[in-house]
This record gives sequence, C-alpha cells and structure tokens, in this order.
Amino acid sequence: AIIAAMGTIGTKDDEKVNAALTKAIKAASAHDDIVKSFVMIGNTKRVRRLARKVSFLKGYAEGKDEAEATLQELFGESGCIIKPSFIYGGEEIGINPPRVPTSLGGLASEVLGLYPLQALADELPDALALPLAPPISVEVVASAAINVALGIVQGYTEELEGKEAIVMAGTVRKWKEKSRYEDLLREEYLETEDGSTEYISGKDSCSMDAIMEMGDERRWNMINDLKDELLRRNGNENVNDDKDLDIMEELECLRPKSMIPADDPKLNGRWNFVLSKDDLGTQLIKELLPPDYHSIGNGSNDEKSIPSAASSQSQPPWKFLLSTAYQLQGLYMRIHDEQTKVEIVLSSKLFFGQVPFEIVFSTSLLATNYDEDTAGLLFLEKFEDVEIRFGTESSGWKLPIPSNWQRFRHLEITYLDDEIVIARGSGGDPHVLIRAVS
Repeated sequence: AIIAAMGTIGTKDDEKVNAALTKAIKAASAHDDIVKSFVMIGNTKRVRRLARKVSFLKGYAEGKDEAEATLQELFGESGCIIKPSFIYGGEEIGINPPRVPTSLGGLASEVLGLYPLQALADELPDALALPLAPPISVEVVASAAINVALGIVQGYTEELEGKEAIVMAGTVRKWKEKSRYEDLLREEYLETEDGSTEYISGKDSCSMDAIMEMGDERRWNMINDLKDELLRRNGNENVNDDKDLDIMEELECLRPKSMIPADDPKLNGRWNFVLSKDDLGTQLIKELLPPDYHSIGNGSNDEKSIPSAASSQSQPPWKFLLSTAYQLQGLYMRIHDEQTKVEIVLSSKLFFGQVPFEIVFSTSLLATNYDEDTAGLLFLEKFEDVEIRFGTESSGWKLPIPSNWQRFRHLEITYLDDEIVIARGSGGDPHVLIRAVS
C-alpha cells in the first residue's frame, strides 16, 4: 500500500506539484501485484469548489483534481481519497501553509461539531460555511489513512469525506487491539502498600490468539479487577485520564463475543456519566455541578448530589450567585423501549433549589449489521427532539427544532454488564457510564 500526503498550497507551482502525484499513481498501478491499495489526502467538496474560484488557489485545486481523477480511474475500489475540511496539529500557528495548533484545533473541533452550528453551515454558501466546518486532528487523519491501507476499514472507502467518516475510519481498533491483547497477557499485578492493585508490564510476549482462547474464569477475574480499579478512580481529582482510557480499552478487549448489547435488556435503564474527560463540554458541566457531586450509582435524590453549606461557601462568587437561580444536579442517560430509545437528561433546580427542572435530549437507536465484528455493538443514533420538564411531570414541552438538526451519528457500545457501560460516540474516545442505584 502507498499513502501519499504530498502537495503545496499558495505557491506559483501548486498545479505542477499537486498534479505530480499523477505520475506516482500511474507508476504504482503498473505494479498492482505489489501495490494493492493507494491512499491520498484531498479535501472536502466545499473546500475544492471555493479553491477553484480563488485565483491564487486555482492551481492547487486543478492539480488535486487531476491526481484524484487518475487515482479513481486506475485503482477504483482499491484507492481512497481522504477529504477533511481542515487539519490541525502540532504547536505552531501558520498562514502559508495554514497551521492550527492542537490546543486551538481541538477546541474548535468540539464547538464547531455541535448540531446547531452544523445545521447552520448546511444552509450557508461555501465561503460562509467553511469557517464553521469542524477541523480534524492530524493524528486521526493519519490513523484513517493507515487503517484503509491495511484493509481493516469496512464498507465504502473510495472517499472518506468530513469529520465523522474520517474519525470512524481512524478509530477502527483492530491493530490497536492486537497490541492491547498482547499487553494484557504481559501484564502482572503489583500490590501497593494501601492494598490496591496497579498494572506493570512483564517480559513475556504472547500472541493475540492466546487471549482469544483465554478461559472464562481468568477472563472474568481480569475484567472484575479492571472494573474495581476504574470505580476506585472515579471521583478522585488526581486521577490520570490516560490511565482511565487504558483501563476502558482493556475492558473492551476482554469483552466476550457473547456480549451483544443490541440484544441485551441490561442495556435498558438509567446510567450516570463518569466525568473524567478534559473536553470543553465535560469541563463546563463539572463547573456547574455541585462540588461534592459523584456520578457512581447516585439516584436523583441521593444526598451526595446536593451541595452542602460548606461546599457552597467555597464556591467562587459568580457560581454562588448563579446557584441562587439555577443549580445543575446531575447528568445521566436513560435507555428504554428494548434498546431503541435514549434520553440524555440534565437534571437541575430553579429558584433557590425549589423547582425541579430537566432538559431532555432524545435520540433513537438502530442496531447496524455492517460486518461481523461490529454486529450488535454499533448503532445509528438519530437526534429526535429536546424537551423541557418541570416538577415531577414525566412529560413537558418539546422545543421546535429544525428538521436538519435530526442527524445521524454512530454510537458504539463496546462493553456492557450489570454495573457499567463503555460507549464510543462516532468512533471517538470511550466514555464509561455507571448504572444508577434506584
């Protein structure tokens, strides 16, 4: 396989340089016994249309067009054009070539990926819509290219356009899981002074087949140890998010094939989010939640979810003033109707905590059957509506929303048991949820 990311932009030789890839594609196609696939980096249709209309970008667009047409003609289904809007990464800001650092790009990707902004962008002309296109990290684009080249991305791969398609391809984890499987078999338990367990790598290396043939008793012992570690870490402000990620990925790898969430009624019920991520939305929710809020197993009336007088005194002035009018009490997910309906609930109180108030985001779930590996794990999630509920009423007022907000995204349930769920939205990082205690 060949992955090509060559090109220039904003120079007098853009057309010549970008079209030069055509020669490489032709040469590779002459050796189809060796080169089985060819992946190149392009850009979205909107970026290309706009570039053709701008004089100093016209050569760039025409050179890319020529190379892409040649790839499609000579490689067909064995060729792939990855089409991001903008790519961010690194630490520097640049104009020519354009460079957006990770610190800014990650924030922009989160904000611009929100439903309302994407719905607005759909209605705007290219020049106004492009600034609203969520950028994609260079690591994800690179991972997508590698996964396609390795042949482990299922479905249509001749073009991967936009954030969701690229992220889904970039987070296919077969090659990562093989490494994780081997790491799990090398790991040994190290008991610390306080009696807890940490994980250290051993010296022996085993194959992926060994863990697939692991006995049920050993598998479930490892699963339970990992779960205990994950639960102990929740609520600890000094936890390492990377360690949480490692534990969740290990649980995903240990999931027995008999665990099929789409067919399992255990998926129904109320699940509380464990807020361990550093993304913008999570940080905002953490700021608004009571200081002593804990998500593990808390029901809506749990005393731990209500701020104490002591914790209120330690709040910054702006937060204390806000709490007199609005108090965020919790965040949870409710799944029902035989694993087909999801409600994300922001539970709050108004007017000095006297009026219960909920904002409910509803989605529908449809289990997919794209391939054997994801059957029963991967769902299409469609955003349906937003509802406001006051008091103890089970229904409220549905807000009018534009039809183009009702978009689909992928939701992957990668681990499920009686106590926890691990879910990945649109191929992103895993999130752990804990079943609420009734």
